[in-house]
Amino acid sequence: MEDIRPDQKASIRALRKLRQEGLLHEPAFIVASRMVRSTSDWFEWARRMLLFFGSALILAGVIYFFAYNWSKMGHFLKFALIEAGIVACILGSHFRGISRPSGKILLLSSSVLVGVLLAVYGQTYQTGADAFELFMGWAVLILGWVIISEFSPLWLIWLILLNIGVTLYWKQVGNPAYSIRYEFLSLALAFLNGIALAFYEIGLQQGLKWLGKRWLRSILLTGSLIALTLPTLALIVVPGEAKGITMFVALAWGMTAAGGYLYYRYELRDMIPLAIIISNACIILLTLLGKGLFHGIRGSEAGLFLLFSLIILAVVSMAVFLLRSIAAKMAGEVGKHGT
Repeated sequence: MEDIRPDQKASIRALRKLRQEGLLHEPAFIVASRMVRSTSDWFEWARRMLLFFGSALILAGVIYFFAYNWSKMGHFLKFALIEAGIVACILGSHFRGISRPSGKILLLSSSVLVGVLLAVYGQTYQTGADAFELFMGWAVLILGWVIISEFSPLWLIWLILLNIGVTLYWKQVGNPAYSIRYEFLSLALAFLNGIALAFYEIGLQQGLKWLGKRWLRSILLTGSLIALTLPTLALIVVPGEAKGITMFVALAWGMTAAGGYLYYRYELRDMIPLAIIISNACIILLTLLGKGLFHGIRGSEAGLFLLFSLIILAVVSMAVFLLRSIAAKMAGEVGKHGT
């Protein structure tokens, strides 16, 4: 309980910390959160959500406006409107203050409009550039704004751009020109998201409050695991086509899952990443059992599907039981340390 002081003002974040450490049971947490969260807090939350969704709708409207009126607009008008939007968002962010939610949303909007500008430029002048260059250039151009904004949604968008750019590079250049297998793409994406997850965890330890969103951890961990899961599933389904690199990716998946389990089980004690890891392991296990069932047992398809449905229920039930057991043990461990 290093982060919570006895004289600290009650907040929903402090209550969540107490619940995570096992010092506050779920019913008590619900009652306490209702007492801590005043009506003004809910209005503030609603205001931020409306600001975010309103900005998203406006940006979507800008994009569809260009798509619908593309043939009727001149080159000068296209670029003038987009650049005016970028400048307006930057000035708005500056005058509103980059530390305020509205300023951060405006900076995010300008970052999205940069992508629109690059797309319009490529369509207007037919540069012949590949799609991956658009996304990579987009990520490079907004990197400065990502750094100064200290805004987790903008950082996540930047990571998504990098993931798309790497994927498109493999699809447009790596595979056609150099016959690079998709396993290398999986390793690259897992490494990219893994580095981002490591930065997130280190940033939290260093006190970077703008990274204090638990959903970021879940998204980054899921991205790393999914990238390694696909070749692992291929190794199970079509083992005859597997190469040494496929087995290496499967080993990397096992090490990532095991390392993540140990870290989030004993170091951070966070149930959400544990649920993601165990669910991912269930997918691997069910694929392995399904392969053995449908290729190793002769019988009617209806009977096999019924049996496999029972196996799915059993595996999912075991996963739920395991997660409940882990949560109870974590609460007990924290209780012992607290006393």
